[in-house]
Amino acid sequence: MRPRLLAALAGVPLLCGALIPAAVSAAEPATAPTAPAAASAGGQVVPVSPDDTKDELLAKAASVTPSKRQLDWQREELTGFVHFGPNTYSGRDTGHGDEDPNLIQPKELDTDQWVSTFKKAGFKKVILTAKHHDGMLMFQSDYSKYGVASSSWQGGKGDIVKEFTDSAREQGLKVGLYLSPSDMHENLPGGTFGNGSPKKTSRIPTKGEGKSFTFEVDDYNRYYLNTLYELLTGYGTVDEVWFDGYDPTGGKQKYSFDDWFRMVRGLQPSASVFGGPDLRWVGNEDGYARTSEWSVVPAKGGTGPDEQRDPTFGYTEDDIAGDDRLTTASNHLAWFPAECDARLQPTWFWHPNQQPKSLAALEDMYFGSVGRNCQLLLNVGPNQLGRFGQTEVDRLTEFGDRIRSLFRTNVAEGASAANDSGTTSTEGNGPANVLDGDDTTAWQPSARTGSLTVDLGGAERFDTVLLQERIKTGQRVTSFAVDTWDGGQWHEATKATTIGYKRLLRLGEPVTSAKVRLRVLGSRATSPDIATLALYDGGSALNLAKGRPATQSSSTQANGEAAHATDGNTDGDFFNGSVSHTGSDTNAWWQTDLGGSASIGSIALWNRTDCCADRLSDYWVLVSDKPFDNTLTPEQQAAEPGVWSSHRTAQAGSPTTLTVGESGRYVKVQRVGTGPLSLAEVQVFGPKDDFTLTAEQPMSSVPPGGSTTSAITTSVAKGSPGTIELSVTGLPAGTTGTFEPTTVQAGGSAKLTLRTSADTPPGDYTLHVIGKTAEATHSGQITFNVKSTG
Repeated sequence: MRPRLLAALAGVPLLCGALIPAAVSAAEPATAPTAPAAASAGGQVVPVSPDDTKDELLAKAASVTPSKRQLDWQREELTGFVHFGPNTYSGRDTGHGDEDPNLIQPKELDTDQWVSTFKKAGFKKVILTAKHHDGMLMFQSDYSKYGVASSSWQGGKGDIVKEFTDSAREQGLKVGLYLSPSDMHENLPGGTFGNGSPKKTSRIPTKGEGKSFTFEVDDYNRYYLNTLYELLTGYGTVDEVWFDGYDPTGGKQKYSFDDWFRMVRGLQPSASVFGGPDLRWVGNEDGYARTSEWSVVPAKGGTGPDEQRDPTFGYTEDDIAGDDRLTTASNHLAWFPAECDARLQPTWFWHPNQQPKSLAALEDMYFGSVGRNCQLLLNVGPNQLGRFGQTEVDRLTEFGDRIRSLFRTNVAEGASAANDSGTTSTEGNGPANVLDGDDTTAWQPSARTGSLTVDLGGAERFDTVLLQERIKTGQRVTSFAVDTWDGGQWHEATKATTIGYKRLLRLGEPVTSAKVRLRVLGSRATSPDIATLALYDGGSALNLAKGRPATQSSSTQANGEAAHATDGNTDGDFFNGSVSHTGSDTNAWWQTDLGGSASIGSIALWNRTDCCADRLSDYWVLVSDKPFDNTLTPEQQAAEPGVWSSHRTAQAGSPTTLTVGESGRYVKVQRVGTGPLSLAEVQVFGPKDDFTLTAEQPMSSVPPGGSTTSAITTSVAKGSPGTIELSVTGLPAGTTGTFEPTTVQAGGSAKLTLRTSADTPPGDYTLHVIGKTAEATHSGQITFNVKSTG
């Protein structure tokens, strides 16, 4: 969608078992750092003085607080994004600006379905792309007919923005609108984009009556402000206005951001502005925040709450706001939370034959965004009829059901909380506040460290910890740990750095404990405010195969159905009714369909334990994104393109676990030779150590013999992924792709140089940049345009 997202804005393009003795308190009163007098709230923006000391900078950072609009935005947690336009029909993700408006033919347009799908999945707001980089307007405008006004659809009277906003309000969802600053149609000869026109005093709106503004702007900014005005005045309340800084012309057009923001504030004062003064890009388009994600960010630019700002240390670095980044290199500190944008489908716009992300991938994304102090912005592209495909609807429904099931029961509800030995709390901010379900009350220890205990009233099982700070007073926690009690000693279950609005931590294995202790190990300048502690049993280590349909080469044994190997029961006694069994077939096989391509970290095979364990020996395990041809031998299957395979001659155990590190939809187990195949259970897990990969769209087309580059960025999704090997597929004839460096550590970046030859045919090519570790494989898709020189 935005190959160099916010380039213009930027000005450039858990777990261990450590034992903690019960006799040692979490915060010794004699040595605990004392809290200075609580800093008064500094507001959304706090200026930095060149003379500020480190302690003064930390105190200022602790005083920064969100505006009401930012606090409301953070509580939404999930927002849907919709991209629909000429790219839906052209097969591109970035249009050229010369597409025929008559392409737009959504003959079954159903914005009610779009909104209801998001609503059922638990989303609180939806944002529509009213204009993408191609410049085609999805609404009626007095300033351009390049859009639905020039399509034969609905006789040129259609207005997708109106239908969308009406649907959202009828169903009780908030509304956001995205009007791309980049406009390739206005960049064509005779257009206003970058035409070098001088600034002149301009009334906005240029046509018509109503509240007006006066700006000194050039031709394109005047055009942009007029169309933005139409969106902000013609479609009711707008809760988020979404800007990016993508500019395929390399800076040809300067954007009058502060004028845009001034008009947004004047017309929609409650709207949060992304890519402006309120919200920032997280630094990738994969839906993952940093493991230490601060909402208080050192920034440069305007020091007013309504002015353009950029993080001093950029958008993409792993650390842009930690304590070491609090220096006088910034001119202010701002409450500037991150929004995590991502795609359900591989591309921003719908294209045929694409599969959505797996349920496991969406769950991981939720924990990596909402669970790391972010809002998740998830895009779905409607198809050419104007509807979400049923596969996408089903996946979003599954996602909503899964998140609700994970957080249905808080086992800490009804518990009691108390200060731990050596900790006291400030007046009115006692431990019970972490259990009241109100994020405006908090436990506040008297010092910058401290601990509290939660008595669950009996042994409870849980695998997920939820923590919140009272962010209306700021974000301060720099380090914390959570411990469980075994009846005689505390054991550290998990630890992390920041909390912010929300922190979700999944334990490697479920634990059972009657008491839990939270230790705040560090806080900026003053006492932390912990609003919430909750504990959930969400069924850790999600088995992607559980409940999925399964088939096998034959079923000659009564009660030996293939589905018994995906029922979640690892009982290896055939006569207990949970073991699959084929007949005595040649190359007997069993397989399951995960329902969509998923990143597979490992596969666990559970053998029979009553007898006959040799019926799972000399076998192959195969993974593919395409259905298997069941007429092939396992050796032939393994030789097929895109198939991951592992051949095991020994008898399987209970379990035998294989590391996969590939993506696939279909998992198959196939024996060599003749004989029955029997399985107690097949479990398929996502990677324990995972990463994300983003491939930046090349900035320009190239002629045969030319070259261009793409920036490849990675980040840690969970665990310690280690070294990532990079490769690229889909190169056209006569083209090479080289990486510098060829491998990166998760969190690192590389440059891909694409170099054509005189023999490279002109055209658009879809390339896949692939990153691979032992446990995971991910890819990023880019479009590579070789232009004709004729």
